[in-house]
Amino acid sequence: MRIVECHISQIKPGDTVEHEGKLMTVSKRNIGWNEFFGISLFGDNYRLGTIKVRKVIFQKWYQGVVVSN
Repeated sequence: MRIVECHISQIKPGDTVEHEGKLMTVSKRNIGWNEFFGISLFGDNYRLGTIKVRKVIFQKWYQGVVVSN
């Protein structure tokens, strides 16, 4: 498991993020957009994108061997 900090606009459905201390999988319904606040994730706009989102990347395994990081 690796954690990468990225901008909120780089998050897409299916990604796993750390939100309020919990690992959460993002769905299409969790990503919102508002003319005033811009993009939001789980209702939080991460201070209009100035705070980075902590995206979790899991290793991929195939037949007991790691295939990518």
